[in-house]
Amino acid sequence: AHRFRPSLWKYTMTGCLFALCASVALAGPPPLLAARAPSVVMGGMEQKLTPLASGNRVSLQLSGPTASLEPLAQSCVGMARSAGLTGIVYSLERLARLEIVAEGGREHLDALVDHAAAAADVECKVEWQAPVGGYDEAFPLVTLRPQMSAVLGVHGDKRTLDYYTRHLQVEAVFNRGLKLASERKDPTLLSLRLSGDSARLKSFVRWAQRGPPLERAERVVVTWS
Repeated sequence: AHRFRPSLWKYTMTGCLFALCASVALAGPPPLLAARAPSVVMGGMEQKLTPLASGNRVSLQLSGPTASLEPLAQSCVGMARSAGLTGIVYSLERLARLEIVAEGGREHLDALVDHAAAAADVECKVEWQAPVGGYDEAFPLVTLRPQMSAVLGVHGDKRTLDYYTRHLQVEAVFNRGLKLASERKDPTLLSLRLSGDSARLKSFVRWAQRGPPLERAERVVVTWS
């Protein structure tokens, strides 16, 4: 029978470890694995990166003296209507600023941008965005106060509106701190009453027009107050 000798076992293991380290050093570091791109989940405010409507959308943020802003806004809206564009005008009187949001063909939007940028005494900031739809050719004027209310009529099939309903608390209350009341008397109509900070309310309206991930309403009617 062989007697177990600890010293011999220790030297044997040390030799094995030395040989293993040497082989790793000669082989070099293992090749780097290609990193997998993270999956994109489009929800809430991140959805602005994904276009869902046809055409183009531009936001013209105009600032300057009221005497210059008002005629410029009127001429821009008249030009947009003549070109068949759709959109809305937001007025921030306390900041002496107007925002004109327009959607439609790129050629007509480019002409609108050039017209606004050429105005004297008015600073024009241009931001191209993904279109959301839901506007008409009237270009209504909405005067935004610090606190606002809005009533939204969200039209769609039952499955789409069920999906909207599951996202409402997160998008309106948790993400934006708005007060929300919802009603569903008709399977194809979701009525929403919201109030709170006007900038956050405006953001929610855009979210409703775009819809939660994978779904979009047929039509969203907005009444500001």
